[in-house]
Amino acid sequence: MRTPTFHLFTTTALAMSLLTACSDKTSTDAPAPADPTPAFQLSSYFGFTTPTPGGGTAQSGYGTGHSSRDIKGVATLQPQVLVLDFTAGTDDVHFEVDRTSLGTGWANTYALRSRNQPNAPVFSSYVYSRPNDGAAIYRFSDFANDLAGGVTITTYDAKRQLVSGSFKVLTPNQRDPLAKGLNDPTCTITLEGSFENLKVKVQ
Repeated sequence: MRTPTFHLFTTTALAMSLLTACSDKTSTDAPAPADPTPAFQLSSYFGFTTPTPGGGTAQSGYGTGHSSRDIKGVATLQPQVLVLDFTAGTDDVHFEVDRTSLGTGWANTYALRSRNQPNAPVFSSYVYSRPNDGAAIYRFSDFANDLAGGVTITTYDAKRQLVSGSFKVLTPNQRDPLAKGLNDPTCTITLEGSFENLKVKVQ
């Protein structure tokens, strides 16, 4: 028995259409790769310069370097600022980067705002939690005359919303976070850290 040519053509076309649909569905439904595990570094140091009996000075200090697994990093893109928070142990570091300064790709080093640089794009603050004895709060950008360092963004994956970079804050003439009296010697606070593949939450 002869199969009509038209029937054979339509049967073949239907089969090809079904194969194409299945192929498209497979490629479309393939799961997106998981985000890479974020990695962090964070350290704090409090350095003191004190006079010696001979008329010179002596250097001393204390600080903490945190293990990456103990550091929690959070990035939040708000309407006005990109907020970066890093917390570990006694240290809680906070940045707000003005969104108008970020540009398209974000990759840049952004200066820290202070009394002498009121128009710099990054607000910075820091909280040192004393063991069983409250906390020392530093609003560097509001009260420090000078701040050295900055926030550096090295890469930003806009599609996956992952950001990587580093930061450093160096500010002199700050009160010792463990001080009890008003006349205790001042110190230079140094905060340093880095972040890789930090997920940015959009608000």
